[in-house]
Amino acid sequence: MKNLELKILTKIIRELSHFLLVHGFKTFSLETKVEDKVTYFVISIDQPKKALLDKMNERISRERELEVETYGWELLGDMDDKNELDVLGLLIDDIVIEEKPNQAVITLSRVSRYKD
Repeated sequence: MKNLELKILTKIIRELSHFLLVHGFKTFSLETKVEDKVTYFVISIDQPKKALLDKMNERISRERELEVETYGWELLGDMDDKNELDVLGLLIDDIVIEEKPNQAVITLSRVSRYKD
């Protein structure tokens, strides 16, 4: 895996953790799985608010953009709360939110576009 891809993945993990902590989650799990060229970020949270899940889905369900791939990812962590997931959504390929009673499992996936 290219060093640039590793830096992007690290910033994504940091941004997801920051988002959850800012929104009052004191307990959550964030698991990262790398399989071939796909990286999965699996977040488990208890007592999620529907509005927060909808916000995550809306902000992250975007088309990836080449411009962000080349330089915009560096903006992660420098955003104000209003734009907190906008850049992140441009780095993620897919989001799936599975709601269970009193819990949600959010799976984000990213396909690396970098050759080894």
